[in-house]
Amino acid sequence: MSYSSDYFTTRESWQDWRIEARWLIDAARFTQGARVLEIGCGGGGLLRMLRERDASVVGVDTLNVALNLAHERLGQAGDTETRRQGDKENVTMSPSRLVSWSLIHIGEDNTLPFRDASFDAIIAQHAIEHLPNTDAALREWKHLLKQNGRIALATPNALYPDPAHFADADHSHIFAPQELRATVERAGFSVESCYTIFPFLSRLRALRAFGVMAYRIFQRAPYFASHGRTIVLSAHKS
Repeated sequence: MSYSSDYFTTRESWQDWRIEARWLIDAARFTQGARVLEIGCGGGGLLRMLRERDASVVGVDTLNVALNLAHERLGQAGDTETRRQGDKENVTMSPSRLVSWSLIHIGEDNTLPFRDASFDAIIAQHAIEHLPNTDAALREWKHLLKQNGRIALATPNALYPDPAHFADADHSHIFAPQELRATVERAGFSVESCYTIFPFLSRLRALRAFGVMAYRIFQRAPYFASHGRTIVLSAHKS
């Protein structure tokens, strides 16, 4: 898949993307002024939504094209400063020095240049499936969270009946809901909710769109609760 500026702009215009983003923000349960880290921030759309809720945000990504677009958008939103530093010594800072918004380029090893207990919440929208070592990443995220800090994840569902819908050579692993729950718990988190949204009704575009608009009708039904297109999970540091 080609991750271009057009891709990120188009993706953030989709209704299902906006539904996921709102779910993740609500699941993070942060208070005004909280520090929130987004893993794989893409074009910055979710970061802007977080800023509208008065969070102090940091976005990290491995792609310069994504960070360039996010920088442009956050700047247009009237925020105060950006940091785009690849030098770990420079970006490893105490929480009190984090500005209202920051963008940081990280390497392909996905190592995060922050001190322990730097964040109140971590959000990852379609990022965890790209990580080659999920267990190590989740353990690192736990260290970066304050006590009782929260994670909110959205990721494709391996049980979705049409896996070609999210086929991407850059994906390292696609999880089933119970597998994702077990992986997050193994890293030391207490899972609060884990279910799927956007049911598979048909390959017809009209029914796909209906499944997005009416997802709440299906999300608690026994079959659809585990076979929807996107897994959404919330957990806290225990």
